[in-house]
Amino acid sequence: MIQRHQCPICNHAAIPIFARPYALPELGAMIAASGLGGKLDGCDYEVRACTACELHFQTWVMSDDELEHWYSPPRDDDSFMQEIGSQKLHWFAHQTEEILVLRQVCGARTPRVLDFGCNLGKWASMALAHGCEVYGVDVNHDAARFCAGRGIQMVSLEEARSLRFDFINVDQVVEHLSAPLEITRALAGCLKPGGLIKLSTPHNPALPIKLRASGHDDNRVLEAGTLDALLPLMHVNLFTPDSLRTLASGAGLREFRQPFLTWLGAGQMWNLPRQLNRNLTVPFKRWRGRGTYLWFESGNRPKAES
Repeated sequence: MIQRHQCPICNHAAIPIFARPYALPELGAMIAASGLGGKLDGCDYEVRACTACELHFQTWVMSDDELEHWYSPPRDDDSFMQEIGSQKLHWFAHQTEEILVLRQVCGARTPRVLDFGCNLGKWASMALAHGCEVYGVDVNHDAARFCAGRGIQMVSLEEARSLRFDFINVDQVVEHLSAPLEITRALAGCLKPGGLIKLSTPHNPALPIKLRASGHDDNRVLEAGTLDALLPLMHVNLFTPDSLRTLASGAGLREFRQPFLTWLGAGQMWNLPRQLNRNLTVPFKRWRGRGTYLWFESGNRPKAES
C-alpha cells in the first residue's frame, strides 16, 4: 500500500476531510475481494482535499502490483462477450459518435490510436471498425488476450513509448491511478505533434460536500452507491474540471476546443427521444468544456510541410 499526503497532480498540501477505519463492516464489504489481507490493518478510508487544484483523493492507495491483481480476476471469452452484448444501444451510439468526431478532426488517413486501459476493447474495436490503426494497454491479462484476438494490437506502456499516436483514449482510467500525473506525462510523450488525448472521469461535485457534512459517528454515507466516485481503493482520485485541466497542464498538454458542428453532425439514433435530447445538448457541453470529459492537444505543434 502507498500513503499519499500531498496532491498527486500538483504536489500541494492536502487536508483530510473524511476518515473511517477500514475495519468497519460497511467498508469491509466493499473491499472483500481485494486480496489485500492484513495490509489494511490500522489504515483508514481517508479522503483529502487539495487546497490548490480542488482534487479530492484517497490517502491510502494500491501499489502497481496490487492494482494489477485487483483488476485481473480470471475471465473467459464468453463472459467478455456477454458483458459487451449487455450494453444498451445508446452506449454503442456514444462510442460511434466520439470516433466519428475523432476521424473528422484528425488529419491522418489512417489514425494511429491508443486505448489506454482498454478493458474489453469496446472503444478500441469501434475505432478499428472505423478505419483506425488501434493499440491497447490493459493490466488485465485475460482482457488483453481477448482484445488481441479481436485485432487490437496490445502493448505495454513501455512499448507504447516507442510509438507515436494521433489520438489517445483515456476513458474512466486516471481516477484509478495512484500516480496520475506520471502516467499522463508518459502518455503525452506518446502523442504525435498536434496529437489529441481524451481524459474522462466520474464527476460528482456533491460527494465531497456530503463527506464534509458527515459527523464523526455518522456512517450513513458509507454506501457503495453514495461513495461510487471515491469508491474505496478503486476510484482514488475525484476530479473537478479545473483539477483535470491542472493534470493536463502538468503533462504539457493544452485544452482542445471541440468543434460544435462536428459533434452535432456525429450524433446517432436521432429517432430515440433520449438520444434526440442528448444529440442536441452534448455538442454544447463538449464545445464549452464543462464537466470532466475534456480533450487536450500535444504541446508540440506539427511541423509545416515544405
